[in-house]
This record gives sequence, structure tokens and C-alpha cells, in this order.
Amino acid sequence: MSEVTYTKLSLFTVIIHTYNRPEFLRETMEAILNQTYDNLEIIIIDNGSTEKTKEYLYEYKTRDKRVNLLRFEKNKFRWDDPHLSIDVCYNAALKMSTGDYIWHQEDDDIISEDYIEKMVNLFNGHSECISAAGLAVNMDSEGNIEQNEIYSRKSNYRSRYMPGHLLALQSLNKKNILFKAPGQIFSFKREALLRYGGFHRAYPQHQIYGIVPFGVTGFDETAHFFWRKHKEQLNLVLLSRGWIGTKELFSMITDLSIEDKWKVFGEDTAKYVVTQIERNQTRTAAVCFVMNLFDFKIKGSLYILRDIWYKSYFWLFITGFILRRIHIVSKIKHIIKFMMKPVMNTIDKFFPRLITRSVLLNNIYLKVNR
Repeated sequence: MSEVTYTKLSLFTVIIHTYNRPEFLRETMEAILNQTYDNLEIIIIDNGSTEKTKEYLYEYKTRDKRVNLLRFEKNKFRWDDPHLSIDVCYNAALKMSTGDYIWHQEDDDIISEDYIEKMVNLFNGHSECISAAGLAVNMDSEGNIEQNEIYSRKSNYRSRYMPGHLLALQSLNKKNILFKAPGQIFSFKREALLRYGGFHRAYPQHQIYGIVPFGVTGFDETAHFFWRKHKEQLNLVLLSRGWIGTKELFSMITDLSIEDKWKVFGEDTAKYVVTQIERNQTRTAAVCFVMNLFDFKIKGSLYILRDIWYKSYFWLFITGFILRRIHIVSKIKHIIKFMMKPVMNTIDKFFPRLITRSVLLNNIYLKVNR
């Protein structure tokens, strides 16, 4: 273990949620078990997992005394309420935890071998630090890392310590993107996480707007969190179905009394934060609505519409998005191609000579069938 600057080692709790990604889970667990900081409490949420996953869980439980299992016989995930498992499972794990610090990650991501040690150093380096983060880096399904996000990144530059509310405001104003990859990146003092409501369904926005602002936040860019991009990412599947967490985010504002809590920074700031959270989500909903619509994911578009239709800004954002997007022309071409393909194939089937004798028809036929 690398030398640290304190004498008593704090207990660091790692919460991992898993269901059916056994191969990714193995990589995730190896990275955690081999951390340079070993005073760990590892809680794995078995959310009604598959048999192969259960085999791995049993292996880790018997192999390392730091591993504890939190079992749910039936999977808590629901397509009509995707973040129910956060509310139920994550908070159950938080209640079960005994660590001084809490970190949650999914079962397909990986942290660098000294990640946890550097997070603990951040907490111990400032008495008012309640949240700590490393640098999020994209990684593909094979584990290949996008090195430019480490050495040539264009965002996420900040000091080792800063007031959390300033970081939240920067994120809210899109001036300093915290991380490109979706998902949470913060470790928290356990007492702070409990004080500000634990895990909320508006995950991870509740962390940056509901917890981070009320203390100092630490950052170590040499601690790397490798966020894995792959075709089975839940956020991508949910987006195609039209779930973007609008209802949950709007609910967070009330559930966590965001405006009241932010009044410590001034009433105008508090009102601005709530308004901007709503406007940013409305803009996101408008973009996702149009994207789904042009990709012929009608159900997904209608799902988005259900939670946001009453916001006047939604319709303004849709208009602006369509007018600004240059690639709308390519979408129109895609639609035309989609409509023309069956027509041209029918002509070719019943009147093949008509296609071959006409240069125009032949060119159209070739283009729609590429």
C-alpha cells in the first residue's frame, strides 16, 4: 500500500449493483479487490441476479472477508420505473454500510488501482470536504481506454478543492462539464450522504445539486474512473424507450427541498438553480424527443411527451433544435429513402426492364438499396 498522510485508516464502503453482466463484474471486482487502499467494506447488491452471476458472487464472498452480499430474491428493476432499484436497493445498501465514506459504481465500470486511496486522501486533506471525485474516462466493451480523455481533455479542469456550490453552478451553466460519461462519479462522507437524503431516483443529478453544494468538493485528476461504453448500456436502451428521468428530476426539486437548501447562497441563486434545472431538463427532453421521432421510435417520443408536454419551453426548444441542426437534411433523406425503398423494390420485382432501361430509376434503385 502506498504511504498515506494519516494514522488511522478510515473504512471506505464500495457499493456495487449487479444483475446479469458476470464477465464485466469480474473485471470490476478485481479492480476493487486489488486497490492500494485495502480497508474496504464491499457491499454487492444481488438484484435477483442470474445463476452465472450468483456463482461469481459466491466466489467473491468466500474469497474475501471484506465482501458482503445484499440479496433481493426478485429483481427490482421495472421498465416503467427504471430508478426504483436505486431507491430500494442503493438505500438498503447505504443503511447496511458502516464505512466513513461511501462510493457506488455499476458492475461494468473499472477504477484505477489507487483510486480509493486518492479519494480518502482528498477527504483527509480538507476538514470541510464532503465529496470527492476522480477523472471519468471512456472505455469500450473490450477495455480499450480513450487516452485522449486523459492527456488531451477539453473539460473538467478544476482545483484540488473548491466550494461545492460553485462546481454545481458551473455544471448547471454547462461551463465546465464534470464528465462526459453518464453515471455518478462522487464519493461522499457517509454522514453527508445520509443528511441530504441518501440516494434519490433523480440519479445522479441529486448528487451534484442536492449534496455536493453544501460542503467543499475534492478532485484528483490522476484517479481514473473508467466508464464502459457498450451496446447494452441501460441509459441507451432507456433513451430509445423515451425514459430520460424528467419526472424524477422535477420530483427531486420538491423531495430534497432544493430551493430552500440553496437559499444559504442567496434567494436569487436558489431560484435560479431551480429554474435552470428545469430548463436544462426541458431542453434535453426536446432534443431526445426529436431524435427519437426521426429515428421512428414513436413510442419513445410519446413517452417523453407525456412528462413534459405542459412546459411551454419544451415546444420552443423543439423548434430551435430543428432549425439549428444542419443534419436535419440527412434525416429527411433517410425518411425519403425509407419510403422509396419498398416502392423501387416492387417496381424491380414486377417491371425489371423498366429499372434497367431508365438511368434515373436505376440510380434511385441503387441509392435506396445501399
